[in-house]
Amino acid sequence: MINAFRNIAMTLTFVVVAGSNIVWNLFDDYVACGLALVASVTAGFCVERTFINRSHRE
Repeated sequence: MINAFRNIAMTLTFVVVAGSNIVWNLFDDYVACGLALVASVTAGFCVERTFINRSHRE
């Protein structure tokens, strides 16, 4: 279950960051893809960490 939430968070974050670059043409495509990838991995770690902290509390 945690893998599903993590993957959903990572996918949505990647789509939002990459999509916003496509709409506004802020960065070069490679820079935007790298930024979206970093944001996606960070979101995945945050979701995973939230579930780990919650399980330690219970």
